[in-house]
Amino acid sequence: MKQALAVVVMACGLALCVTTESLAQYLTGSAREDFIRGAVNGCMREKNKDQEASVIPNSLFERHYCRCYANALADKIKIIDLEPENKAVTDPITKAAATSCYQAMKAEALRLYNAGQHPKQ
Repeated sequence: MKQALAVVVMACGLALCVTTESLAQYLTGSAREDFIRGAVNGCMREKNKDQEASVIPNSLFERHYCRCYANALADKIKIIDLEPENKAVTDPITKAAATSCYQAMKAEALRLYNAGQHPKQ
């Protein structure tokens, strides 16, 4: 799932490059917002295809994994590096973001469980 998500996210980001002034910069403003929105939507579509992820409530997955992942990529990958073929640059970043966001999602799930709350589907 992580690799498919990375490709979807990179494709969304590359589409935004056309409207952004400098490819050597990070996404900002409406381009960043559009990238994050597209990445989160792609992430949730991939979640629906993944049997293991399907047991995770949508609200928890979207907020604490997909949004975390999209923001991490927008923070750490320059526009020029969003091309899907640029795996030498993007792979370490996407893997670190996926791991960090997955751990954050697990921590939030545990916090909710210990508080007697359950995330909504």
